[in-house]
Amino acid sequence: MTQHASPGVEALKVLVIDDHHLVRLGLHSALRQVDPDCKLLEAETLAAGISAIEENSDIDLVLLDLGLPGCRGIDAVELLYASCPSARVVVVSATYDLRTVQLALKRGVLGFVPKLSGAEVLVSALQFVLAGGIYVPPETLFNGGEVPALGASSPPGANSPQAAGLTARQIDVLKLLLDGRSNKQICRDLNLALGTVKSHVAAILQTLGCSTRAQAVAAVEKRGWRHALMGDAADAGREPAKAAQQH
Repeated sequence: MTQHASPGVEALKVLVIDDHHLVRLGLHSALRQVDPDCKLLEAETLAAGISAIEENSDIDLVLLDLGLPGCRGIDAVELLYASCPSARVVVVSATYDLRTVQLALKRGVLGFVPKLSGAEVLVSALQFVLAGGIYVPPETLFNGGEVPALGASSPPGANSPQAAGLTARQIDVLKLLLDGRSNKQICRDLNLALGTVKSHVAAILQTLGCSTRAQAVAAVEKRGWRHALMGDAADAGREPAKAAQQH
């Protein structure tokens, strides 16, 4: 279903890096279905794409082709992350064999969509990624492969979010995620831009080795973090009341 941006919520901003004009047009059409107000940037080469990212710090998503001039397959992902390590990337490629998909996911991409996928699949994949998931093409699994755990997750024995490598702001986002808040609600509660919240959620999922919010909640429970996280939130809520009673 096509949804318009709500008042006060920033429109999606996406960079498409692909050297084929018709492919870029098709991706633009799909993105308009995700967000009719989507702000679209495009680049025909990896160098131009990297420049666009460096000039636009508020890009929500980068759609990257692996067949760019001067790049060989997964090298495009390597080179992009080398220059822009915080970029949120979804690969859209004509090559989607198991090894390529595995390598891309290990390097941190948030999704891998074969170019042969129909517009409906592409739209659903992008919506899934923007909701905090990591999209893996079912074609890869049907070919007898198994996609490994995604991202460089923290050690299961890490006894706190801090020990697992989460920043203070990511911990704030995780607390609200555990409370069932949507990305837009987290934006309002923490006064953050939507793209920033999405990046924090993606980092949290990667740290926990999860691909969905539900899995992240289960991972927090398994690690025994919930009491500490929600206890901190409750204590923070009691502090103002305690201070008021002392005056």
